[in-house]
Amino acid sequence: MKEEKDYKKNIILLIAGRITSKFGVAFYLVVLPLYILKSSGDLALSGLFFTLSTIPAIVVTPFLGLVVDRLNRKNIIVVCDLLTSFLYFILLLTFGLKDIYPVILLIVTIIVNIISSIFEISSKVLFTELVSADTLENYNGIKSFGDNGAALIGPVLGTIIFGLWGFKIVLVIMVCLYFLSAIQEYFIQYTFSRISHLEKSHWFDDLKGGLHFVWHNKDILNLFILAMTLNFFIGGSEEIMNPGIIIQKYQISETLYGFTSTSLIIGTFIAGLFIFKNKKINLQNYMYHLIFINSILMIGIGVFSFLFYPMKQLYFCTFLILQFFIGFIVTCVNVPLNSYFQIHTPLEYQGRFFALLSFSSNLLIPLGILYSGFLSSAAGPDVTYIVNNVIVSLIILFYFF
Repeated sequence: MKEEKDYKKNIILLIAGRITSKFGVAFYLVVLPLYILKSSGDLALSGLFFTLSTIPAIVVTPFLGLVVDRLNRKNIIVVCDLLTSFLYFILLLTFGLKDIYPVILLIVTIIVNIISSIFEISSKVLFTELVSADTLENYNGIKSFGDNGAALIGPVLGTIIFGLWGFKIVLVIMVCLYFLSAIQEYFIQYTFSRISHLEKSHWFDDLKGGLHFVWHNKDILNLFILAMTLNFFIGGSEEIMNPGIIIQKYQISETLYGFTSTSLIIGTFIAGLFIFKNKKINLQNYMYHLIFINSILMIGIGVFSFLFYPMKQLYFCTFLILQFFIGFIVTCVNVPLNSYFQIHTPLEYQGRFFALLSFSSNLLIPLGILYSGFLSSAAGPDVTYIVNNVIVSLIILFYFF
């Protein structure tokens, strides 16, 4: 009984720590552009800031997996949160230094982005170690529920607090949030098992070993390629196609457009709870079916855009319903997909594997957004929705046969 209690306590502490950190990321990322724009008044400078602060984290991601595979994962996430708290404290202390503050802010943001990447990879691997294989998908469901909740509430509160009290109070909250997250994670009961051959080998050989593992495991490689394909063709939906159809084509207000994201997130919430409670259906067996259904729904968004034009109310209601089901199905794909990777990737490779997955996603999603932007500009966002998802459907049929 005590072992089961400790088992659940560890999972709760890890999920709570992740939610706190995820909330902090969502909270800060919505405030930072507002502060930079308010301080500089220049959109070009704001864009340059975010480009410079993001690129280093993407470049070093493959190497972060080597650190995760070699070191104690619990210690990594605790140190990550303590260090992040300290970095925000530095921003708080130096807030009055107007001339050099933008440089300090940029350097700290770069470091925070790198730390956030290593935290994400470490917490995924630690989750694999703490949760048994037969309940991994269920607990990944509740983790998804928590992550999506933080991603929804964080930006709303961040915007309100920044508007009422300013950037300094936001920094105070960030210091407290990450310190709280580190305390929660510190109480996780965990014994680290060292992998002796990794400690003796060269980092370059380890990096090649991770790539070799993915390349020579057909099922892992196929799902990896499939995940990257989805990132490329579906990645531009929220940034390009949705606003292109709703705001530009149908002339629906930006305020109402916000409800489309809400509908999507409600779908992800319900899916997270469904997966957590589900004991009978093994979603890993239906991933390809679900991706195919999701593609059909997205094709529907494009087709109905033509059929219902210019009936705003009818299309908007249809769009909200489709967004709800898309959010539900995407979560029902992502959770078992991650669970599959966690179960079938040996622990000694997981850090490098998830680092490679993150690195590839961070490259392909922006490329997909760029591609979708050009195609939407030339043919229209609704045509882009149809074309992209017809391609995804054909790829799924290819995998089936």
